Amino acid sequence: MFEITKSDLAGRTGVLHTNHGSVQTPAYVPVIHPARQTIPSERIRKMGFEMVITNAYITRKRFGDEATRRGIHEIINFNGAVMTDSGGYQVLEYGDVEVLPPEMAAFERGIMTDFGIPLDKPTGFGMPKKTAAQYVRHTLEVSRQTLQAAEDNGQIWIGPIQGGEHFDLVSKSAKGLVDAGFTMMALGSPVEFMESYEYGLLARMIITAKRQIPHSIPLHLFGAGHPLTIPLAVALGCDTFDSASYILYAKNQRYMTGDGTRYLKDISVFPCGCEVCSRYTPAELRQLAETERTDELAVHNLHAIKLEVDMTRQAIHEGRLWEYVMKKSRAHPRLYEIIRIMTGNGDFLAEGTPRFKDRAAFLYDRADQFRPEVQRYHEMVRRFKSKKKTLVIMPETDSRPGYLSGRYAHLAKKFGDSAQICQYSPHLGLVPIEISDIYPAAHHETARNRFEPAEFVEFGTTWKKFFENNSFEEMYYDKKDRFLEYFAKGTRDIKKKNLNKK
Repeated sequence: MFEITKSDLAGRTGVLHTNHGSVQTPAYVPVIHPARQTIPSERIRKMGFEMVITNAYITRKRFGDEATRRGIHEIINFNGAVMTDSGGYQVLEYGDVEVLPPEMAAFERGIMTDFGIPLDKPTGFGMPKKTAAQYVRHTLEVSRQTLQAAEDNGQIWIGPIQGGEHFDLVSKSAKGLVDAGFTMMALGSPVEFMESYEYGLLARMIITAKRQIPHSIPLHLFGAGHPLTIPLAVALGCDTFDSASYILYAKNQRYMTGDGTRYLKDISVFPCGCEVCSRYTPAELRQLAETERTDELAVHNLHAIKLEVDMTRQAIHEGRLWEYVMKKSRAHPRLYEIIRIMTGNGDFLAEGTPRFKDRAAFLYDRADQFRPEVQRYHEMVRRFKSKKKTLVIMPETDSRPGYLSGRYAHLAKKFGDSAQICQYSPHLGLVPIEISDIYPAAHHETARNRFEPAEFVEFGTTWKKFFENNSFEEMYYDKKDRFLEYFAKGTRDIKKKNLNKK
């Protein structure tokens, strides 16, 4: 059902195989209203969206048995994959719906949706933990019953993860759905998190859920459809995500871009080359009748979202998802907070990060010492052992691997075989010359900034462990190097000599 083609951090590109064709992931899933859709679904299909989501509860109320006779694909006029929300959004908004979970599941089976969702009880944001726990138990029970009644007809049933900001409940919910046998999951109730700009909470909620889900199971994220949140969601392991944001923003005259949202009235030049922005100037678009203006804005918003998905997919392909997320995080102060989440979950992000990449890692600031490839290298250095008693530390050279540099050749000739020669990099720590050809030691570009030693805690931890694992009696380094001198001060029981006087 799900084929993974490439991965980076916890994100991956892949293919979802369905009864109505394949879906390339990561994928944005536009919301289609079953009765009042103003942007024709066939136009959305032609724009490149291979899957949409519509509301089965509204479909049932509007079309009844006719929907079962015709099927959901004919009802919404979409020939690709279709996901149906069973009414959980209505439960979140209004507290309840006039249908029982088994009835809703039978209806979703009858309309031959490609992806069905049990009628759950979303926990939302700010719900008391006792109530949230009751909703989680209810959702787990309903989901198990729905899956047990499912038919072997190619439909994919999605397990809805609930719990909101109560992360222990999120973990319990995800584990319970895995144990029940769901082959795809969906994380519920993030809309209110994003409306409150609680991107840090959203990131922690995704990570909590993903830690309970096997790598082979795809994860859908409900209600996430803004270009700002897409790279973060994908990097943390979300494979598909739906939203009606494209039309809701348009109704409020809001224009999406890759780094935020602007009101149409405030735009003098369109920073986009899509079909809408190429056809109109901002002034011309403002002059359109309200309905036409809203639809044109909605089409632009779809293009903006699709562009962000494609950019994120390309970042995975190039092995630059870390760099891309770090760049996007600076688009909003609240989004910038997720850097702390990223740097604090290196073990989680390392699982999907290749050990070797075709392109050099770009290292900009202190946060990059925590990226998975650098963390792996630190672990390698911490285990490195040498039988030599003399340590020589030279600055990192432009020639890589280090043993190809003229500086190394000069030192090797001076010290002979009696010395362990290392380079050093603020991000990578000490780099023994013997492993200076291992990624990313030989494959990185670093900003030439004046880094503050105290900010590079991984360097300090690796430095300490490196000396504990070896028995050096003397150490040569440039004592004018403020970075090395900072860490050398804490190294006792070893003779420290100025390399420049050797």
